[in-house]
Amino acid sequence: MNIAVFIKSTTFSGSYGGLETQNKLLCEGLVSRGHKLTIFTPRFAREKEQAIENGVKYIFVECKTAQYSSLTVSKKDSWAEKSCEVFRMTHSGEKFELIIGQSSGAAGVIKNKEEFGLPIVSISHGTKMGEFQTKIKSDSSVRGLMKSFLDLPHVLKNFFTVQREFVHGSNIVVAVSNSVKKALVDETFVEETKVRVINNGIKPLNVETVDGGRNIGKFRLLYVGQLIRSKGIGKLAKLLLADNMKDFTLDIVGSGELQEELGEISGKSEGRINLRGKLDYAEVLRMYNPARFDAFVFPTSRIEGFPMVLVEAMFGRLPVVAFNLGGVSDAVTDGETGYLVDPGKFDVFKNKLVELKNDPESARKMGVNALNKATERFTLDKMLDSYEEIFKELKA
Repeated sequence: MNIAVFIKSTTFSGSYGGLETQNKLLCEGLVSRGHKLTIFTPRFAREKEQAIENGVKYIFVECKTAQYSSLTVSKKDSWAEKSCEVFRMTHSGEKFELIIGQSSGAAGVIKNKEEFGLPIVSISHGTKMGEFQTKIKSDSSVRGLMKSFLDLPHVLKNFFTVQREFVHGSNIVVAVSNSVKKALVDETFVEETKVRVINNGIKPLNVETVDGGRNIGKFRLLYVGQLIRSKGIGKLAKLLLADNMKDFTLDIVGSGELQEELGEISGKSEGRINLRGKLDYAEVLRMYNPARFDAFVFPTSRIEGFPMVLVEAMFGRLPVVAFNLGGVSDAVTDGETGYLVDPGKFDVFKNKLVELKNDPESARKMGVNALNKATERFTLDKMLDSYEEIFKELKA
């Protein structure tokens, strides 16, 4: 099929996360299966208007995008209008057969759905209320709450208009976890049968279990993600400074606003907390290895749709200790592939880490269970199979 994809940021954008990575894997995977993919995305200081990477064509659209608390963007310069305008011109020659929208990325073409007459699949990685709750939990200071209050009109506008328009205007909505599906149904009153759950998938990792610098006698923890307050990594790092946690090490991969603060914590840790900085994706995947680490930690207070780092860690045969928020429970099975902890209970989180350390055989079995579950449910091929089933359904 000739497929057009709409997304507001990609791995070309510089700073990116799970949504952009999932889009890249999905599109390149579909190309490998014989589909033709063109991605429409905003242009951020691009010298070229187009690019081709691994068989996927990118068209960078000149537009203005609004952020929370920013001045409104005129309708004619907005992403919705400009993306639809560029798509209209491209479609006249390309003749697309299907449209995929990442989150509300396809909002512009959805408004002109009858003109194009094409089936539309939108992929939801979370909901507007989930994002707003995360912002409040991320910064409960007076300044943070004031900022959230100023953002409220934007949130409500998206809640009552954009989110409902793309959900109800799409033929099928893919939710990346059961948690996201439930939230979409609750917030938009969409029919449950219209929302399909497809967990994100990756290629199984080629894990070399040769010792990669083992710190004998230490229980080695790995964190991969943004270094921001809402990810909880600052609180966890401070916990590990306690005298009764000296048998633990923590490697932190990522970058963000907490870099300096974490650097100070690391300086007090006697070499047990190590900041690795931001690594390229291939290098990150090599970190998930039972020869290098004993467990993966995910102490976030954010409501995330389906964190891809959990799948990566599971393929790396690492048990996961995580707060039970959003789509985390789709990946982690409590007591089998790791531990799910009630949100914000850092004392319990700490105790679960101690439990794993004190029972290495149980930790090893959880790692094996994690790999088995990932192999059974979270491969890239399984994800692509599920999307192609939807494509066939819409084409019939």
